Amino acid sequence: MIEAIREIGEYSLRKDQIDTGDPQGLIEIFCEDIQGRSPKPPHILTIDLEKNGNQISFIRVSEEEYSKERNSRYLYRFGSPRGSNVTPTAMVTDINKTYPNKIKNWFGQDFSVLPYSLEEKDLREIQSLNDCLVANESEIKDQIETLLPSIRTKKESALVTIVILEKNQRNYLGDIDLFRRIFIKKTHASLSQKYNTTSLGEKMVCSVCRERKDEVYGFVSTYNFYTVDKPGMVSGGFDQSLAWKNYPVCLDCALALEHGKKYLNNFSHFKFYGFDYYVIPKPLLSENTEVYDTLKIFQTEGNRIKLNDNYQTLLSDTKEEILSHLSDKENSFLCNILIYQENNNEFKIERYIEDIFPSRLKQLFDAKHVVDSKPILRSLQVPVFKDNKKTGERTFEYTFESIFHFFGKEKNDTDEKTYFLDIVSRIFSGNRISYPFILSGITRKIRKKAAHNFPTKESALRGLALMSYLNELKLLGDYQDGTTMTHQSKSIAIDASSETCKKADAIFQEFPAFFNIPAKRAVFLEGVLCQKLLNIQYRERKATPFRTKLQGLKLDQNRIQSLLPEIQNKLEEYKANYYRDLERLISTSMVEAGNEWRLSKDEIAFYFVLGMNLVDQFAFEKQDIGGE
Repeated sequence: MIEAIREIGEYSLRKDQIDTGDPQGLIEIFCEDIQGRSPKPPHILTIDLEKNGNQISFIRVSEEEYSKERNSRYLYRFGSPRGSNVTPTAMVTDINKTYPNKIKNWFGQDFSVLPYSLEEKDLREIQSLNDCLVANESEIKDQIETLLPSIRTKKESALVTIVILEKNQRNYLGDIDLFRRIFIKKTHASLSQKYNTTSLGEKMVCSVCRERKDEVYGFVSTYNFYTVDKPGMVSGGFDQSLAWKNYPVCLDCALALEHGKKYLNNFSHFKFYGFDYYVIPKPLLSENTEVYDTLKIFQTEGNRIKLNDNYQTLLSDTKEEILSHLSDKENSFLCNILIYQENNNEFKIERYIEDIFPSRLKQLFDAKHVVDSKPILRSLQVPVFKDNKKTGERTFEYTFESIFHFFGKEKNDTDEKTYFLDIVSRIFSGNRISYPFILSGITRKIRKKAAHNFPTKESALRGLALMSYLNELKLLGDYQDGTTMTHQSKSIAIDASSETCKKADAIFQEFPAFFNIPAKRAVFLEGVLCQKLLNIQYRERKATPFRTKLQGLKLDQNRIQSLLPEIQNKLEEYKANYYRDLERLISTSMVEAGNEWRLSKDEIAFYFVLGMNLVDQFAFEKQDIGGE
């Protein structure tokens, strides 16, 4: 992963024509993108100070629009959650905390010692600025507090920085040589100086480029998943000065990694179901850098690309993913997917899925197309939500939402989220997934919904879609029934030309891998018949007392076999047994299934509920007069 990010960084440095030997180049690399991934840029609040000779005076706090061209002039780089940043530029949360922690504390540093070692002239200038800020602290905070309410009302962010007015010129921190030198010294020192310790190796091999360099550093942490602040993180004991032995990185690689990280943040960052992820491409040949351009073009021209009829989404329904676009490319690169969560400046890698060829992505989308083309699934309408409110419905399309629906949707359930990410990883990597495990997740969700009297149709059909998708990819492990349907027994006379038989066969032929044995067909059709009865009960009594006989969907072979005559008797009581063909079809399948069904309780529950929810596929005007 680190090597791939370095290659991206080297490409980006060349593309942006950044000279790492030039001070401005270092500033461009280490300055953070203030807007980041926010859809709206922050408001810029400038503490305007006027310099007249050696005199510094406070003028006002101004508000201005963010300008990407001025990004490096703001000289922003985050430092510590509880301490100051690299310069007195900071995002504003509570001004009564931001000002003392990020502005006041910054000027309280000792700039006469390493890494700064400033001369007396520079120290006097910093002291003059500090004296002015201290003298006007209350007024500055009051003016900032006056500007913040309108920003907060719009739920937007703000950044505070210092501007020095001199000779009718507005000088941002990045325009002032003193602050530029401080920024470069501090960021360069952060690679080897931390925890009041220096970790630096001389004439050693860099772990990233594998070349011997004059210096390698021990505190390069492109992402915060690597730290040396705890025992056990440093080889040879807890001597942090030896951290360079764990992870030695040279200056060239540190700069490339920093710029590669920025490139990924800008052009290759996506979200799905509460997780962030990067698509990290790695060309098979170093000169094949077209994929990097593809990432950038997708971000800048994404709306045009998404209008293409071939554009699809797989991970989520947000229309904000690049995988479909990459699946059309040649196998000249590999994709690595880094799924992570970032909270309070902690970077936690959830999964790292490696070596995905574009051809593999195409297989995943081809399987999606097969599932989406099935009429039964296309008939499903799923709700559309915005801000946790239902705003309408849309036709079902298969995405990984159908995995998250069963594995991950429960809040604060760590195990479910782990299962979700494991399944996603296995799909990309082509590793088989246990059929009983998938089925247990599906039926657990269905039983829970049924217990609370919630509709189960979406869950039942999403479950069928998920298993169909995995089966299409040949990933459904422990599922050995094949795809060939057995023929129906002739031991009981049935009318193959009847509407009931035709409709049943149409469903079975649409999903041959899942209706390939008579026991499954029997359970499914009995679910249809049971729902017919429940519909009649509700029409007659506005209640469905027969539902209690389903035992919370904890059904087995014996219960299914005993339910059939009970359903028939109830239909006779209501003088509404219009379903002789369906009953004969169920009996035929049961006879053919014999005494050993070899279906688990989860399978029986799933097929039974699936039948209940596809009852509308068996609606006949003459039989169902009075309406269902």
